[in-house]
Amino acid sequence: MLVVDYDDWQFDHDCRDKLEKLKEINPKFKVTLFTVPGKTTLEMLEWAKRDWVQLGIHGWMHESNYECVDWSEDMCEWVIDTCRHHRFAPIFKAPGWQISENCYHVCLVNHIIVADQPYNTERRPEELKVYEVGDNSYHGHTHDCGCSNGIYEDWENIVEKVKGETEFKFITELF
Repeated sequence: MLVVDYDDWQFDHDCRDKLEKLKEINPKFKVTLFTVPGKTTLEMLEWAKRDWVQLGIHGWMHESNYECVDWSEDMCEWVIDTCRHHRFAPIFKAPGWQISENCYHVCLVNHIIVADQPYNTERRPEELKVYEVGDNSYHGHTHDCGCSNGIYEDWENIVEKVKGETEFKFITELF
C-alpha cells in the first residue's frame, strides 16, 4: 500500500502531464495534491474531479513557508469554508509544516485531518487526526524546489514506486 502526496499544486506548478503519466503506468494510481487555493484556476479544479485525485488545502497563497504560523481561527475557518465549495477533501497542510495553534483548533472542531511533522506532536490537540509521512508513503512537490523530491527531478524514483505498487490510498482513506 502506498500513499502519494505532492505539495504546491498551483497554476505555476502544474504537473498534470506527469500525474496522468503515472496513472497510465499504473491504472490503480491515486494522489493527494496539497493545493494552494489562492493560486489555482477553476480549470485546474475541474480537472481534479477525477476518482484518482484528492485535493488537500495547502495554506491560501503560500507566499512563504510561514504563511500559517500566525493565522487566526477566523482566517483558518475562512480558508476551510472557501475550499469546501471546490471539492477539497478534509485535509490541511500548512506550508513548510509551520502551523498555528489556532489552525489546529479549527481543524479539530471541523474534523479536518492535519498533515504534520512529528516535531509538532506536543503542540497538537490529542484528539486531532494527523497524517505523518511514513514508510508506506511518498511525499513530493509538484515542481523542482531544491528538496530533491520534485516530480520532475525525482521522476525515475516515483515511477519505480508506482510501477510495482498494487494498492494506493488517499490520505483520508487512512482514517
